[in-house]
Amino acid sequence: MKDVLLTRYSLLPFLYTLFHRAHLHGDTVARPLFFEFPRDVATWELDRQFLWGRSLLVTPVLEPGVDSVTGYVPQGTWYDFYTGTSVNSSGEMLKMSAPLEHLNLHIREGSVLPTQKPGTTTGMTRGNPLRLTVALSSHATAWGDLFWDDGESLDTFEKGNYSYVVFNVTQNIFTSTVLHANTEATKVTIDTLSIFGVQEPPSKVLLNGQEKPFSYLDNQVLTVSDLGMSLSQGFSLQWL
Repeated sequence: MKDVLLTRYSLLPFLYTLFHRAHLHGDTVARPLFFEFPRDVATWELDRQFLWGRSLLVTPVLEPGVDSVTGYVPQGTWYDFYTGTSVNSSGEMLKMSAPLEHLNLHIREGSVLPTQKPGTTTGMTRGNPLRLTVALSSHATAWGDLFWDDGESLDTFEKGNYSYVVFNVTQNIFTSTVLHANTEATKVTIDTLSIFGVQEPPSKVLLNGQEKPFSYLDNQVLTVSDLGMSLSQGFSLQWL
């Protein structure tokens, strides 16, 4: 159960951003699958799975004493949150391993999820480096955003005491664009970028034009660590 709690802590930046969008635009945070896939009749009566935002599919275990769960995966490419392994679905039920310490999570193609190294409390987690997880679409594009403030004050958006960053991927270039920043953004760094669905191993990776070491796995996951980029700084990363 500890692992599941740490997973929740790691997702706090993503969840916090979803609540900001709910406050600003009236978006839903947790939503049924038919909200995103209204033309897929198979989603209309699903009541044992849900999405966080449009990007994260949650398939919980709701029965006692079982070690697997069957869930629906809508059409498209989805990536295992933990490993980056892709699932190319035509819209089908999938049996998933579900030991006690594991929660099945899948990222929708075309998404960028901001996560954070988890601490033992939410307060300790906030001071840890950020990790960005990119789930490439079939067109090798992705988009995401991050809302960040001090985590305590009220009306930070209305008072301008916040940071807002947009992430884009196109043509093998990841860009982080700071649309609004305050001093809180200087207190946290983006340390790791993991890109799911990179079809070919790159020959080099460039961070703001400077070559960086990287790793590439057989399941098409590219990872660049030790970025050390302040959240208040825009940057680009290209793989060739």
